[in-house]
Amino acid sequence: MSENIGATSPTDSLTSEDVHPSEDSLQHNENDVTFDLQVVLDGFKKCKRDDEQIYMDDYLRGYIELNKFFQLLGSVFNFVASDVQKKITILECYRKGGAGDFYYSIQSMIEYEKDNSILESTEQQSGSRTLLRLHRALEFIIGFLEELKKASLETKLGSISSEIYNRTLAKHHSWILGKTVSAVLYLMPTKQVIVEKVTKGDMEIYRQHESLLPEVIEVMQCVFNLTQKLYEDYDILNLP
Repeated sequence: MSENIGATSPTDSLTSEDVHPSEDSLQHNENDVTFDLQVVLDGFKKCKRDDEQIYMDDYLRGYIELNKFFQLLGSVFNFVASDVQKKITILECYRKGGAGDFYYSIQSMIEYEKDNSILESTEQQSGSRTLLRLHRALEFIIGFLEELKKASLETKLGSISSEIYNRTLAKHHSWILGKTVSAVLYLMPTKQVIVEKVTKGDMEIYRQHESLLPEVIEVMQCVFNLTQKLYEDYDILNLP
């Protein structure tokens, strides 16, 4: 299998190991990870400012914390967590590199890569293309969190997750990969199991997350809409 969470290009590889990782590595990762929804909210809220630019450092900060949520869910969402981390690392490298000053916002990145013929380069993975993959994944994540917010603790999330995937990320994946991921998502447990994994059984953290979740979803949706319009305006929603 090839292709990753937000791409149709064969250069973006997702292997069977990504979809079905070893239980030892997952156990190690889950035990080491702590998740703070407030950090997600702060990152996505601060990346969107009055000048209508979307600032890279805050965007990535929110996404890094958000990705911890999917790491905690273990094997079912490992295909998301592992690929998101790769994309974040690429963008961090651009931000810290010699041209880092041109990557302070999504707008400045697109302008710089457009002016320097990097957008569709076959020699390097452009920052704009990489962020587009995170943008596509964000649509799936928002949909999943929306359903998680509405669900009761007893609700099984397998069919719901598969349905969200089919209407978001699946349209960017091959038929074979889409069927595989959709089937894996059917293994999603109940909301209760997810809550226990994410909060490590701390009900105070659960209550905090429940109160923050509506605002988190609203802010992420706003960032998604702004990014979508930006890519539409530059006509780069289908970067290869």
